[in-house]
Amino acid sequence: MSIEPYTKNKPMRDALESVAETYCKKKRASPNPADSETQPDFIFTTDGCSRWLDNSWAACCIAHDIAYWCGGSEQDRQEADQELMRCVNNKAPVFGNIIYAGTRIGGAPWLPTPWRWGYGWDDWPRSYEKSQPWPSVKELMEELKIHGIIEHHLSDSKQ
Repeated sequence: MSIEPYTKNKPMRDALESVAETYCKKKRASPNPADSETQPDFIFTTDGCSRWLDNSWAACCIAHDIAYWCGGSEQDRQEADQELMRCVNNKAPVFGNIIYAGTRIGGAPWLPTPWRWGYGWDDWPRSYEKSQPWPSVKELMEELKIHGIIEHHLSDSKQ
């Protein structure tokens, strides 16, 4: 599943894949490189806001998809869902709370859905990973300026 112009707009697709890969490498970094894989088995894809009609908060959903694609601990998922709620509520108050409830119910890693936590990995059913002293989801998204990059590419694609 994917959104347009993501599949047809190659520069945007490449940029989003690069941002997702950078996020996942940093999120999964370990002092011992042999300890963990840093990239999921599948390339990054996004379905935007999973069939929500309003695209005004699409960047929030794509950033959220980056965290879901990469996966991680239960705490990482909680942080990703809270960040999605915060971001959407900044653009459309109350809708973030509704989307948050939906992601908490429908995003569990053991569900056979293409939007589940850790959907980039090929070992379904998957469970949460152990918490590690990695940067938080929010800190890493801020450090990499993920929301701004996505907003830039979305606005370029509308021109």
